[in-house]
Amino acid sequence: MDVGVPVSVVTIIGWILALLATSVPGYMIWSYAKRAATLDRRIAECDLSLLEDDGLRISRLMAAPEGTQYIENAQVVLASTLPEPVLAQSGDPYSNK
Repeated sequence: MDVGVPVSVVTIIGWILALLATSVPGYMIWSYAKRAATLDRRIAECDLSLLEDDGLRISRLMAAPEGTQYIENAQVVLASTLPEPVLAQSGDPYSNK
């Protein structure tokens, strides 16, 4: 009895599904390996933009100078490089002079 669907169409659909099922995990593995290699290069080059990269999460502090205070999930703030003015005051601060 003839079903009406040629075997070649079913075979083609099967191959298309097989290619999709293997290409998606393959792309994910390739993408992960490329990202890991890029990350290794950026770490070796001491790339400061890693601290602000939205795609990365720093989960472990490897080394810090002695006395460093480590605050988990703290926002990175760059200190200003301009010195604050020093106001010299002499005498009684409450005098009218």
